Amino acid sequence: MMLARLWNVRSLRVRLLISLMMAICTIWASWFLCQAMQMSRQQTGNWDLMMKATGQQILRSLPPGMTPVDRQTGLSLPPEIPVLPAHLYYQVWHRNGQSILQSANAPALAWVPLRFDEPHWLGQADLDGQAWRVYTITDATHTVQVQVAKLQSQLDAELALWFNGSLVIAGLLIVLLGTVSWWTICWTMRPVRQLRDTLVGRAALDLRALPLRELPQELRPLVEGFNGVLGQLDTALRAERHFLADAAHELRTPLAVLTAQARLVQSAQTLEESREAMAPLLCGIERTARLTEQLLDSARVDASVDPAAGGAVTLHEIVSLVLHDFDPAARQHQQRLLLDTEPCALPVDVDTLGVLLRNLIDNAQRYSGTGARIQVVCRRVRMDDGWCVALGVRDDGPGVPASARDRIFDRFYRVPGTTGRGSGIGLSLVARIAELHGATIDVGEGLDGRGFGITVRFTRYRVDAPADCPDSSPAPLAAVIPTTAATTQ
Repeated sequence: MMLARLWNVRSLRVRLLISLMMAICTIWASWFLCQAMQMSRQQTGNWDLMMKATGQQILRSLPPGMTPVDRQTGLSLPPEIPVLPAHLYYQVWHRNGQSILQSANAPALAWVPLRFDEPHWLGQADLDGQAWRVYTITDATHTVQVQVAKLQSQLDAELALWFNGSLVIAGLLIVLLGTVSWWTICWTMRPVRQLRDTLVGRAALDLRALPLRELPQELRPLVEGFNGVLGQLDTALRAERHFLADAAHELRTPLAVLTAQARLVQSAQTLEESREAMAPLLCGIERTARLTEQLLDSARVDASVDPAAGGAVTLHEIVSLVLHDFDPAARQHQQRLLLDTEPCALPVDVDTLGVLLRNLIDNAQRYSGTGARIQVVCRRVRMDDGWCVALGVRDDGPGVPASARDRIFDRFYRVPGTTGRGSGIGLSLVARIAELHGATIDVGEGLDGRGFGITVRFTRYRVDAPADCPDSSPAPLAAVIPTTAATTQ
């Protein structure tokens, strides 16, 4: 639980320090455990070797026929020399069980039973409640035996001293290492703090890309991602500003005209004058309403992100519904609406696709003239590498000069000499919606070699070929439009 809380710390520097110190402490603890075991064996082996050497030296130094020596009458040190603590004790025994020689403070009894038939022996022994490490050695005649011993508590104390000293030194080194690691981590994370300071010091709408030159390689992908998001935000803000500027520019003139027409209606003296002034007013209101609708559609297209998020939709049904909305205007201008569709389904955005169709049909109605024919097609067409769905709108009106076809999709561009009233926004919306769906736009002649036609091909999505498709080369959209189409009047 404690480890989970430490790991959930939000500071990257703290988490990195904790991870680093945990790894170091784990490795050091494993090494220290192995060293402690090795040191214990090595220290015991050193003392055993010392006891063997001491026992052999004592045995070889004894004269033959040595008589017992009383410990109480033994020699003493000069008073000016301090008595050092004893680390080794020894006893010399005769075969008859008599003690020949003993070190100071050695016990009166033998540490282990006398066994003169064994040349030497090494092991543990207990005497008077104390544990001893004992080594025995017997002379060649099996007459004298020397026993050398060391208290096990002294050996344990030496190991504990080494252990505690090592722990203290290791603790100090770990603290020093942690301090150095923290300083190193803070120094390494300095570019992140500088990046934060750069962002904090920026203005609210400063969306310039962050500098990458002095950043470490590990931070570059993250900052590049930030720059990508900043670029998208900058594009969105530019589009919003552009939209507001367009709205202010385009609505200012119609509103001024409406105000002037309203004043004329207000100042009319007779009913006939009022009616004459009302007709331009209504026309201006319709134009302003259409302009407002197109500006709102422009904002909606700018807000679209993933056109395929809603799943597949039936394009032919949408085409029929949208075309039905233009029946009243077609009757008013004595125009014929021709519909040619087949079942087609694509993962497109319904709202923006409706905006595209409405603008194409509205553009054809405005500029094809009275009594024109307007054909709307939704069919599968063959491409070089398969089949795709195409939407086409054609008319038999005056058409668009070839020199002006490259600019008709620019915002607010109107073909010189056109008599229809428009804002120049509709076809620019068509181009943006097509780009949003990954579609291509073709422009050309309209019906019967006259007028104007626009075809939107959804080349991003491949569809199955029609069941009655002839095995032939790729054909343009006009080639698959039947000459007899459904007429909506």
